Amino acid sequence: MARPDQEKCWLCSKLDSQEAQQRHGSDGDGCWNPKVCHNRRSYYRHRGVRNHVRKQRRREQPDASGLSESGASSSERVATLEVLAPAVPAAIVHWYRITQDSPLHALGAELWMGNDRVTKIEPVHCLGLTELQVKTLLVRIEVWLGLLLSSQNYDFYPVSEHFYEVRGISVSLAK
Repeated sequence: MARPDQEKCWLCSKLDSQEAQQRHGSDGDGCWNPKVCHNRRSYYRHRGVRNHVRKQRRREQPDASGLSESGASSSERVATLEVLAPAVPAAIVHWYRITQDSPLHALGAELWMGNDRVTKIEPVHCLGLTELQVKTLLVRIEVWLGLLLSSQNYDFYPVSEHFYEVRGISVSLAK
């Protein structure tokens, strides 16, 4: 296990070299050792940056030995394949509230085409709105998303209060 950091050396590393030698040299507490202190002060000063760079290299660098942690060679590892799914549109409405029984705080929506988000409607605050005003807002969101989809040659129409159908595929509204 590594030695714990010396708080005294860490504080000393923040001082300039002459001030550190005065405080900790023969006139100070006497712990200054010119063979060790210059390197140690540099280590403490640049430790955060060096650790960050080291961590980045570990993430980017493939395993040099060719063996994984389990001991299997890299050629025996499981291959990851990305399967391209058809771009099916999906409309998601986000209901912002603390619990399901609490009043509605805000409404937002997103339109996804396969794995890509096509558009996002920023959340609209609903506190103080009546039930009719919230329903009107939902209809406006629905109409706007419908216009966007129809401009891209997709059929979009409501099936019920909580589901929409896009070309025969039901899309649930997230609550």
